[in-house]
Amino acid sequence: MGCERCLTEHEAGAPCTPGDDFPCDSETLSGMGYGPLVFVRKLGTGTLGSVYLAEHPSSGALFAVKVLHGHLARTPAVLQRFYAEARTLKNLVHPNVARVLDVRQAPTGHHCLLMEYVDGLALSRLPLPLPPAEVVFLLLQVLEGLEAAHASGIVHRDLKPENLVLTTARDGSRRVKILDFGMASTLAEGFSPEELAAGMVVGSPAYLAPELWVRAEPDGRADLYSLAVLGYRLLTGRLPFGGGGRMGEMLLVHEPSVPLAPHQLDEQVPAALSAVLMQALSLRPDDRFATARAFRAALNEAMRRPAFGCMAPAAFQVRVEGAGGSGLVPVFVNDVSDDGLRIACDGELPRLGARLEVELSLNGWVLACMADVVRLLPAEEARTWGGRQGFILQFSEPSEDVRRLIAQALAPPPPETPPDAELARILTLASACGQDPYSLLSIPPYADFAEVTRRLALAERRLAPFWHRPLPAEQRQALEALHGRLEAARRTLGEPLARARFDASRGNFHGVAHCLAAGVPHASVNRLRQAFLAARPDAEARARELFDGGVVLEAQHVLEGALARYTEALRVDPLNVGLHRYYHALARRVHASRMQAAGAEQSAASS
Repeated sequence: MGCERCLTEHEAGAPCTPGDDFPCDSETLSGMGYGPLVFVRKLGTGTLGSVYLAEHPSSGALFAVKVLHGHLARTPAVLQRFYAEARTLKNLVHPNVARVLDVRQAPTGHHCLLMEYVDGLALSRLPLPLPPAEVVFLLLQVLEGLEAAHASGIVHRDLKPENLVLTTARDGSRRVKILDFGMASTLAEGFSPEELAAGMVVGSPAYLAPELWVRAEPDGRADLYSLAVLGYRLLTGRLPFGGGGRMGEMLLVHEPSVPLAPHQLDEQVPAALSAVLMQALSLRPDDRFATARAFRAALNEAMRRPAFGCMAPAAFQVRVEGAGGSGLVPVFVNDVSDDGLRIACDGELPRLGARLEVELSLNGWVLACMADVVRLLPAEEARTWGGRQGFILQFSEPSEDVRRLIAQALAPPPPETPPDAELARILTLASACGQDPYSLLSIPPYADFAEVTRRLALAERRLAPFWHRPLPAEQRQALEALHGRLEAARRTLGEPLARARFDASRGNFHGVAHCLAAGVPHASVNRLRQAFLAARPDAEARARELFDGGVVLEAQHVLEGALARYTEALRVDPLNVGLHRYYHALARRVHASRMQAAGAEQSAASS
């Protein structure tokens, strides 16, 4: 076998190719400096790069750094996409998404992505199957992160258990973090047309949405499908369509059969939850939930069904003293009562009659107490209460605070606040705008910066009253998501350099002209143009052809025709500063000519 990166035979640690600065033995990067950080050790290696734990020596703060593989860094399209995705992800800030903090080239030549370090347990390592309430808790967390990402136009494309980590937040609550946004689309740039035509796909086959097997451009519904596969596996311990590339084979050979619903495999799975997952597993994107918010609303509705009545609320967390006094460890609670708890446990069961230390937490309220093991539930009895063995704890002389916490955990949820009709109309209109910031602000593409600022302020004033009104949780989250979209529009259209990049990608040379007038340095424009043309190899030649045609027409005094040619050229090459000068000089001449003609007509009419 050759090197797994450059696919050639050479000694470990030797360069992949003559002159390459990327050693194959990436362990040699331990101890390397990255700005003020130092690489401590390698956490793992994937198809895109190796991830290192990095430390800030003076503060002790920890970070994760993904180092792009050398053979991928030599592919311009991959490298360009790597940086582009990183710049986009820096703006994605959400408690359920691992932060991307920076991207740059290290002094050694390695291309590095600086990320939040997430210390926790990947969902791939959880014991399966899980109780339904626990599965819903995990899925809801992931959906909150996906909703924020999709609102920013970011699709994960490779959602799988390894990319989802269950960690503990500073307030002690459990939280799922999504890792590796943008990595699948970066890796896809490395495939040749021949490989794509041969059926190569990027992503984990068992979790890949059907439309991605036929190279369709994905939207957020592809992530919802992947999450539904994960939910199915967490509930049942098995994949809906089997493992590996079986889904791809079925799609290419024959119509896949509908998998058994989770409640058909385990009668302890509520039918309402099963129906939600089966809808999200639909092969046609249009048959799934349209958004992460809709998926989340359906799960919340399923949680309110009577079948979940004895389950512990998702916010209620318990840690119990481990075997041999090994400290407190998190446990899954299947049932809560005034007297005690029913615990799911796949490992060694505690001794009957043992007194254990217990920590209870609910909505930031953390209390310690003691409890006795009053009953063991071995594996043969497990299916009568949730599919996993466990034990029952009875509180030993609980304090009044513990009793109040348990009463709060058992209390029915407060009555739902009805949706605000006015906000609902605004959210519907905003949803119809898609991801276009111009549509969101109701401004034309040629609007100047003053108009952008005015519209942003108007939108904020329109939303301001709703922050103080009672709203249902889903509507408040939608309001926060809309506010996030306004902030993204502010960053995109309110900053000249960012707007120039965005408008150029749309061929909106009028917007680019406003950016040039706002004083964007020509050196910055040239760098943007180089990246723009690198992604569009034929654009410069096509623009030159249109420009030359305009020059000929201008020499023949066909000014309107010349202006039309320059307009088309600018749509093709909108960052060409010289072409902007030609266009605007001729536009002024045409305008003056039109005004002169209009004046002559008015004089003739009055005489």
